[in-house]
Amino acid sequence: MYRWYYTLTGDRHLPPIVFLHGWMGNCDDYVEVIELLRSRFYCIAIDLPGHGKTEVIGDNRGYEFVNTAVGIIQLLDSLNINRCIICGYSFGGRLALYLALEFPDKFDRVILESTSPGLPTVTAREERIINDRRIIQELRSTKLADFVINWYRNPIFIGIEQHPNFPKLIQRRLVNQPDNLAKSLKYAGLGKQPYLGDRLRAYDNSILLIVGGEDEKFVAIAQTLDRNCLNIRLAITPNCSHNVHFQAPALWTNLLLEYCQ
Repeated sequence: MYRWYYTLTGDRHLPPIVFLHGWMGNCDDYVEVIELLRSRFYCIAIDLPGHGKTEVIGDNRGYEFVNTAVGIIQLLDSLNINRCIICGYSFGGRLALYLALEFPDKFDRVILESTSPGLPTVTAREERIINDRRIIQELRSTKLADFVINWYRNPIFIGIEQHPNFPKLIQRRLVNQPDNLAKSLKYAGLGKQPYLGDRLRAYDNSILLIVGGEDEKFVAIAQTLDRNCLNIRLAITPNCSHNVHFQAPALWTNLLLEYCQ
């Protein structure tokens, strides 16, 4: 179902750590933090279906949320990764959370960034699907460069345009194909994801949840999870919005290292 593209960095004998990027991203999104971690971990960064150079073989079921998660497990098995640390950002964080809950024996540590457990009601999921259809229409009718720039003007990304590497971030987004991004959003968007909140409360292992202090929407989500889930270790990072590992890679890396001690 997949022809995966991924990068392997570091010594194969070190503890493995898997990185899952957000929507419109690719495995290059973690280059800066991997450079900081490569002496301590064996780093596996994956292009998710609809992104980068990963190819979905066959019909569109390969873009679906649960099928994507199963495909990641199959990829890790093919790489002889029996246990690992998993890191996921935004869309990749939702996948990482599902993987941790569905395959708890596979993951020693879980690091989520700017992530929610999904939407708890059918009505909320249906509303999100309708909203995503609007985004898909805009994606397919707008030049990708214009769409990406407008995307980063959403309130959750406040301040990101002032980052000196913002042009590099934009260029990374432009390697994607709009039609494939649209399929990812259509089949694996928030409205298509199973709600994971109840399962998260019953999860035995600890989870590090990182969120940018300027991202008011996800700070509220994270604080609610922190109140309701005893296993959450919440880190609210100052002077960052939604994409903490891009805006403050050294800080993000230090949080991970402290958590993984």
